[in-house]
Amino acid sequence: METTNEPEPQAEISEPTSTSQPEPPEPETTALASTEPDVIEGEVIVLDPPKPSEDQPIPKQKPYWLCIPFTILFCLLFVAVSFLLPLLTPSATVTLIPVERTITTFAAIQVHGRQLAPLTLMQSTIVAATGKMHQTATRATGTITLYSGLLSSQTIAEGTLFTGSDGVQVVTDQAAVIPAANPPIEGQVTISAHALVTGTQGNIPAYDINTACCATSVVAKNTRAFTGGQPVRDFLIVTRQDINNAVTSLLVTLSRSEDAALQAQLYSGEELITSSCDPHVSTDHKIGDEAKQVSVTVSVTCSGIAYVAQNVYANATQLIPAQANKTLGADYRLMGDIQVTIVQVKVINPRQGLVSLVVQVTGTWVYQMNPNMQEHLLHLISGKSKQQAIATLLSFPGIAGVQITLKGGNQTLPEDPRSITIVVVYRN
Repeated sequence: METTNEPEPQAEISEPTSTSQPEPPEPETTALASTEPDVIEGEVIVLDPPKPSEDQPIPKQKPYWLCIPFTILFCLLFVAVSFLLPLLTPSATVTLIPVERTITTFAAIQVHGRQLAPLTLMQSTIVAATGKMHQTATRATGTITLYSGLLSSQTIAEGTLFTGSDGVQVVTDQAAVIPAANPPIEGQVTISAHALVTGTQGNIPAYDINTACCATSVVAKNTRAFTGGQPVRDFLIVTRQDINNAVTSLLVTLSRSEDAALQAQLYSGEELITSSCDPHVSTDHKIGDEAKQVSVTVSVTCSGIAYVAQNVYANATQLIPAQANKTLGADYRLMGDIQVTIVQVKVINPRQGLVSLVVQVTGTWVYQMNPNMQEHLLHLISGKSKQQAIATLLSFPGIAGVQITLKGGNQTLPEDPRSITIVVVYRN
């Protein structure tokens, strides 16, 4: 038979009177029951938050949007100060140009080289003749021989006229005295004569004149042709400049070809010295010849010497540093490379390949502006005027040039050496 635990009826509590003190509540007795919470079914009602009354103040929001313009303004001010501060702060830049000294020396160095086989190349060209000549008309000249059969001498006057079979007339240039005949040999004399007409018409052939003339038993003959009769004309001749221009052009081409051919005979690491080249020139016309063009041929025979370039450079560069240190002192340092130029070559022993070279060795040394010296110079020029600072710096033997730039329109260098910057500029 099941038994249920019913809740006991609560005792009635009388309301306290106004005069009596409230009595403490009696402890409640709880019965054994399930630990699960009670679920109350029903509707859920959402209550609106209470509206503030007119007397209650409305809370104000903080103006966070003002942070944006203030941040931008702060950045602009920072940038402006960053640019203006160096301009407003006294500063100077001093540019120094150190002294440079070039040293050149000559020395004879012996190296082992080898003789290359001689090589001959030839080339020809044809160039136009440029010489201009003007020739006036000329008369042909020749001789007249007079024969006489008389046993006494006869005289024929100068200017005696003779006419040839072709009608060309010639005249004697001198008087002729014909000796007496000595039978069976006739008396004869030969005198000069010239044609009366100019040009080639006066170039009569031999025996064109063969006639009796001018005295008893006298015969005149031209045993040789008259020559030299020329018309007026302009023509070209070969000049020295024509031949020289052709030779120069050919030598340039041949020199390149010779060098390339000799270079082809070198071994790895070798350099070429062209010891000698012998040119030979020939032409088909001489200077002054009448011609429209002239053919020029040039042949060149060259021999060379091969040597190891590194050996020459190593030997040559050992000569100049000691001389530079002795002349300039320890404050100068080499700038760039040492230049070695071969001035003269002489083969001492071709079989052994021994060659003597006269070399020119050149190097440039520059004064060294070390940090200690720069620091010393900064203290010397700080606080001085621009002109005083320049004069002070130029008084040092190692400084060749000075340029000072001051900021802010100042004419005096800053008192603080840390505000002065030194820049060393080397010319090469």
